[in-house]
Amino acid sequence: MKHEVNSSESYQKDVGRLLIRFSRFFPNKSFKMISRVDMLAFLDNYRKPSDPLHKWTGTYNITLVHLTRFFRWLYYPDIYPSKDRPKPPVVKNIPELKRKETSIYKPTDMWNETDDALFLKYCPNPRERCYHAMS
Repeated sequence: MKHEVNSSESYQKDVGRLLIRFSRFFPNKSFKMISRVDMLAFLDNYRKPSDPLHKWTGTYNITLVHLTRFFRWLYYPDIYPSKDRPKPPVVKNIPELKRKETSIYKPTDMWNETDDALFLKYCPNPRERCYHAMS
């Protein structure tokens, strides 16, 4: 991964942790023996019916992206560049989920005039103060 996409060390660790979780979900089963049904069962673990804002969909989608990249490499390690690798059947046609909300933010999350005034009070540069007051 480091040589193919020049990923950061923290990104590599995150993917490594995901693969550890994934392998523990299927004890005594090699990655090549994972089926599409297995993959969907693992991804369904991220579904949280009690989450009214459906924040879990972001985790689901990024997990799908990481696992898709891994399985493309696992099944086709000799194809370069990596973007030319086809999706193996285990991950093929598993769609990313769309959020049901257009935004997770509520009107109460926006700053009001009191918040603006407090911000401008501590703004060290007068030019920035004028700029923010105008916008």
